[in-house]
Amino acid sequence: MPYLEQFMRQWKAYLLSEFAVYGLAYTETDSGENSDIKTNSLLYFGWLRRKFQSTYNMDESRDDVVWMMLERQLRELAKKAEKGSANLVSKMHFDERQIQVILDFSYDDEQHIIYVS
Repeated sequence: MPYLEQFMRQWKAYLLSEFAVYGLAYTETDSGENSDIKTNSLLYFGWLRRKFQSTYNMDESRDDVVWMMLERQLRELAKKAEKGSANLVSKMHFDERQIQVILDFSYDDEQHIIYVS
């Protein structure tokens, strides 16, 4: 699923940007990029949870839920992008390389959730 890979790269770029702003260190391992993205995402979610007072009653298990929900959103958006791109290519005679989907990530500190749009 090419869009999922693209969306994961966009999430990684967002993470790197956030890490730079807040002085966090992005860790790379020999386990592969997907593992690094998940590990650093969990680190970021933990940092967000500790940063905001509205999440004081949530423990670290909630970070796994945030990751699962983010990953699910990215997978669903990738499916929609695949279908939409195929539709545009066939009906509008676009070259698939002309289609670019850019995601926007936002954090809800009340629910400790990342929204993707």
